[in-house]
Amino acid sequence: MNGYIELNPSSFFAAVIVRNDSSRVLSRLGHDHVVRALPEASRLELSTAPLEAMSFELHFAADRLVVDDAPDRSRVGLGAPVSDKDRRATADNMLSKGQLDAGRFPRLSFACRGVQPGSPATLLASLTIRGHQHAFDFPLDLHVDQTRIEARGQVELTHADLGLKPYRAPMGALQNRPELTFVVELSADLHPLS
Repeated sequence: MNGYIELNPSSFFAAVIVRNDSSRVLSRLGHDHVVRALPEASRLELSTAPLEAMSFELHFAADRLVVDDAPDRSRVGLGAPVSDKDRRATADNMLSKGQLDAGRFPRLSFACRGVQPGSPATLLASLTIRGHQHAFDFPLDLHVDQTRIEARGQVELTHADLGLKPYRAPMGALQNRPELTFVVELSADLHPLS
């Protein structure tokens, strides 16, 4: 079936969890982060039949990534809120030339090019960051029928998998760990294309 879903905060959550490296001298000054991605479009068209051929693409503006929002931190189990000052500093570091380089690469993309059925299903995914596409398998608990799509899953990648290096303060006194945990939750009505 070809159809579309509405993407809004009540139906869609996509985020990455970035962990502070607690072995560093100044690690107490850092904290774990959650960065939520807001899709540029609120409507996503996708093909769901056959499931193996499901495909879609989502685009995200780097400067609209939400860093350490209190409800997001709670949702992924990171605990206490982070000050606005720390949130801004983290966002500035994340968008900088040494990280996402949002000045040169203002958009990120997530694409699905098929699904391997199973329990869990495997989304054949790719993430485009800094102009380079990185393919990976994303395991999901996935249920699709004629009127609804439900998906929930997470995958651990590393900065190196995505052509990135963990954020590192001068002389390495404060640094993020290499691992990144991507989380997706979707619960939406599937509407036919008219």
